[in-house]
Amino acid sequence: MVQQLEIQDIYPLSFMQEGMLFHSLLDQESRAYFEQASFTINGSLDTERFQKSLDALIERYDIFRTAFIHKNVAKPRQVVLKRRPIRLQFVDISHLDEAAKEAFVDQFKQDDKKKGFDLQTDPLMRVSILKRAHEQYNCIWSHHHILMDGWCFGIVMKEFLAIYKALGKGRLPYLEPVQPFSKYIKWLMRQDRKEAETFWKTRLSSVKQMTSLPKKSTSSKGTLQQMAFTVSKEQTDGLRKLATNAGATLNTVFQALWGIVLQKINRCDDAVFGSVISGRPSDLDDVEKMVGLFINTIPVRVKSGSYSFSGLVSCLQEETLKAEAYNYYPLYDIQAQSTLKQELFDHIVVFENIPTQREIESLNQADAFDFTVEDFQMEEVTNYGCSIKIIPGSSLYIRINFDIGQYDPAMMKKIELYLRHIIGSVIADPNRQIAQISLLGEETAKEMLYKFNQTESAAPLAPTLNGLFTRRVALSPHLPA
Repeated sequence: MVQQLEIQDIYPLSFMQEGMLFHSLLDQESRAYFEQASFTINGSLDTERFQKSLDALIERYDIFRTAFIHKNVAKPRQVVLKRRPIRLQFVDISHLDEAAKEAFVDQFKQDDKKKGFDLQTDPLMRVSILKRAHEQYNCIWSHHHILMDGWCFGIVMKEFLAIYKALGKGRLPYLEPVQPFSKYIKWLMRQDRKEAETFWKTRLSSVKQMTSLPKKSTSSKGTLQQMAFTVSKEQTDGLRKLATNAGATLNTVFQALWGIVLQKINRCDDAVFGSVISGRPSDLDDVEKMVGLFINTIPVRVKSGSYSFSGLVSCLQEETLKAEAYNYYPLYDIQAQSTLKQELFDHIVVFENIPTQREIESLNQADAFDFTVEDFQMEEVTNYGCSIKIIPGSSLYIRINFDIGQYDPAMMKKIELYLRHIIGSVIADPNRQIAQISLLGEETAKEMLYKFNQTESAAPLAPTLNGLFTRRVALSPHLPA
């Protein structure tokens, strides 16, 4: 147990932190919410200065000195310690050949994940440097998601690099005063949970079915596969223009697209899926500068009705703005307001707009450092069998992670085809009615149905597309078009 003299502050957990703690205790072998960033450093690196920069960062932010106490207490608390050093781990692998280096790095990352974190006793961040060659290093920077979200990691990296740069001149940099995470917790405790409960109960009334992607099984294999594709720059520009004309964000446009995909697959006009939001309240001063866990997962409901696509986007944007005041409400309480409870949705959509990559690009363009940072990757695991991540840029990059025990890779490939076709359709005609939007173009549908029918033995091909479709539905009524 933490010694009393080491304690600086004690306060409650945020709702999302409570949820992560619950899942961590429920399945201690799970690596959900384990965050692992990795990148390559090319150039001269001073490991002693790296350690001092890390020390300064930990001293600056309370959250990095926090333990999550859950044993022998009436209710879990986060306890900020006065000191909680984290030692940089350094491993020299420069003597290995290239194949052995790659194998060592991959195994090191896997072993790091297997260690996990004990939320009550462990420092919840680990940083390792693997020296590959003269002036070439791999950095593995891991932390538990309960500490901070992706937006925070961008803040942390920027300040860490500023500290490292200044220490090279024998001083610490000037940084703006820290806004403690406890300030957000106090704001959270003041919110009217009864009002939020009423809002979500009304928002989710009459939801009758889960709108899931087709599954081959409900059993998880615990192994994720990734499928990724890029939307062309021309189409990305088209979606941005559509968003501007509808008075909406690009995120809202994608939510409308995804809602339509789910509706068409499930043969309905009302779809619900999970969305990960930043969770930073606009009425809390300097919240964008705070480091901690602010994100939340909330349901997004897309009802097409008689809307055109542009009309649906405008409506969805209005609904998003109404929900902002209640986005702090915990997901488990939101689910309790629906008739489906935990069956409200089974996958999440994340529109990732975090500054880490931008900070790294700025670093590489500056002359102030003796190194560049390349190949930045952030690996994270959730407790959902499927997650869809949209990464904005000049072209949209879409990444789908899915459990291979539950989802068929061939089906996920169809999802890409569906999205591409619908994107082309709504850019060509934003005023097209949702009911008139199909999952596939006529030629693609005809080709796919022809291939399906080649596996059938005796029956001749139907002479028309409508006949092909009718016959295929009769044979496999649950297969999406």
